[in-house]
Amino acid sequence: MSELPANIPVYATVPTSKIMLVGSIYAGGIKLPRDRFVPLPFSRSSEDCTSVLIGDLRVTAYPVDHSAYGAVALLVEHGGIRLLYTGDLRFHGRKPGMRRRLVRELRGKLDLLVIEGTNFGRETSGLTTEDAVEEFALKTARNEKSLVMVAFSPQNLDRFVSFFRAAVETGRTFVCDHYMAAVLYMLNLASLPKPTATGRLRVYFPRKRARVEKYERHSRIGAITLDEICGAPERFMMLVRPGIIGDFNGELPERTQLLFGMWPGYREKPEWEKTKALIAKSNGRIMDCHASGHASPEGLFDFVQELAPKRIAPVHTLAPQSYASRFPQIQILRERMSQL
Repeated sequence: MSELPANIPVYATVPTSKIMLVGSIYAGGIKLPRDRFVPLPFSRSSEDCTSVLIGDLRVTAYPVDHSAYGAVALLVEHGGIRLLYTGDLRFHGRKPGMRRRLVRELRGKLDLLVIEGTNFGRETSGLTTEDAVEEFALKTARNEKSLVMVAFSPQNLDRFVSFFRAAVETGRTFVCDHYMAAVLYMLNLASLPKPTATGRLRVYFPRKRARVEKYERHSRIGAITLDEICGAPERFMMLVRPGIIGDFNGELPERTQLLFGMWPGYREKPEWEKTKALIAKSNGRIMDCHASGHASPEGLFDFVQELAPKRIAPVHTLAPQSYASRFPQIQILRERMSQL
């Protein structure tokens, strides 16, 4: 298991700490050391905008739209100088208000914008918006009269909402796994459903899994078996991964469909080969149903123009020169890119 560097405080928002905790248990993620965890205020609005002092730096976390729930941009202030690090973000998800808030509060006030550029210099694929993901899933669930499987990270709550809403709209019950149920339990958001025995969200507990009673107890009431799913596959939309599909013992319901809600490159990993064969054997299809967790180049250009920073430091990109060619009037800190 990966570990964070020792002997330093770890600042994170409470939602992020919960996501990391569940991920460390069920997905081999980095474990957040509880004795060094320092909560970073999660400022949802200007009225709720609070900061924390780290040494002589004032840090404010601004929520941003990203595929991972709880993602933030960090405003760092010292001696009248303001730096904003965007982290990973996008502008085509379910939270447009987060972008508007950043622009409203920080336009023309930034000395340095440290900004991502993941989608520069590479071919992008998938659907353009999260709404388009939901629409594609809805159309598939409505037209196909068999089991619809979906693959995505349980940490991607926007994707969960897209698929869950598509399931409900078409009269299906959404079946999540123990990992997704634990995420919903830990975050405990009023806007998200909880598993029940008679509602539209049930839980499948894989045969091979990490068993953590305190995270499973709450969702046992909504437990469902494969026999129940296979008895009426047209009634369900089910979150899967290769290990879960292995529980079907080589026999998927006829015409099982799989909506792949992650970057298509992940589908080429060896662990998905058996799944491809089983889907083909059932006379079903695997279809990409994904919208990037990162902003498009044009979206980033518009964002920079709106914020109007004095300087830009591109990071996490194969083509940092894209900013320089688009904004000749803004100083691009090319010589420091490798250090940021």
